[in-house]
Amino acid sequence: MMRLKRTIFYILSVILCFLLQTAVFQFLKLADVMPNILLILTVTLGLIRGKKAGIGIGFSSGLLIDIFFGDVLGQYALLYLLIGYINGCFNSLFYEDDVLLPFGLLVINTLAYSFVIFFFFFALRGRFAFFSYLKDIMIPEAVYTGLIALPLYKLLLFIDVRISDSEKRSMF
Repeated sequence: MMRLKRTIFYILSVILCFLLQTAVFQFLKLADVMPNILLILTVTLGLIRGKKAGIGIGFSSGLLIDIFFGDVLGQYALLYLLIGYINGCFNSLFYEDDVLLPFGLLVINTLAYSFVIFFFFFALRGRFAFFSYLKDIMIPEAVYTGLIALPLYKLLLFIDVRISDSEKRSMF
């Protein structure tokens, strides 16, 4: 029963973050970029819950992007899955009170995500304006995502702690 709560939380989180990213933040662009809410979700839950959660959330998030916006099914799913797995590896270093690790990982992941997108979607197609992309897209997106990440991280952590507490109470 308690595992069901966590599963429902994961499903609702992915759907809600997808809607926020694609509907709400489309109208809240700053410097022509918007934060990557699904990346925040993938990194945060991977860090908090470990590799399995990171893989599941990452794959689901990427698959939604593939289905609605991708040219090829699976490319974003694979990218987000890898991001979830890598951040799940940092689970052993995670402490609830520490904000620096999640924030640092989020900024690094946003830059790495943008670099992968640049490489596979621009550089391989003959567009090599990396420094322009870095200045105009990568850095502003990393900053914007970092700013949005702090309150979203706190909210996700709060909900996860509440679910964990109810799981522990139901065991006894």
